[in-house]
Amino acid sequence: MHGYGTGLEGPWDDVMNAIKACHEAVHEMGCPRVATDIRIGTRMDKQSSLSQKVESVEKRLASN
Repeated sequence: MHGYGTGLEGPWDDVMNAIKACHEAVHEMGCPRVATDIRIGTRMDKQSSLSQKVESVEKRLASN
């Protein structure tokens, strides 16, 4: 989680199913309307993960 939302990474179908499950859970709690804004990025030139990004930030913070 971060200031602008929650990051998800994984296979396309798994991510879409997770979003669907979130909507269904909120509807089951009685909310009649749910809206989700999605920003999707794919990268084919190199491997990168959320955990690698966190490690990079931690290294930069530790060096200061």
